[in-house]
Amino acid sequence: MNQSQRREFNEGLFHRSHGGFELALSPVLLALLGLWLDRTVGTTPLFCVLFAVIGFVGVAVKIFFVYRHGMAAHAAERTERSARLECAA
Repeated sequence: MNQSQRREFNEGLFHRSHGGFELALSPVLLALLGLWLDRTVGTTPLFCVLFAVIGFVGVAVKIFFVYRHGMAAHAAERTERSARLECAA
């Protein structure tokens, strides 16, 4: 495996796996922020749970829209490729 193939593989691996990190870390970080806020205000589980749910929903929505955009781009590319093949034939 040469250097350019290795770089392409690593970049592809990062782009495919970053959704998992976002899905795990965003709710945890927001829950920790909520826990700090809960301890400061005195409403122990309220903000912790609320921020964790908001973090999870936010990341899930982002991943959904990124997926839809990617699929629309692939469909447009496929349509363009088939139109070029029909014109060439």
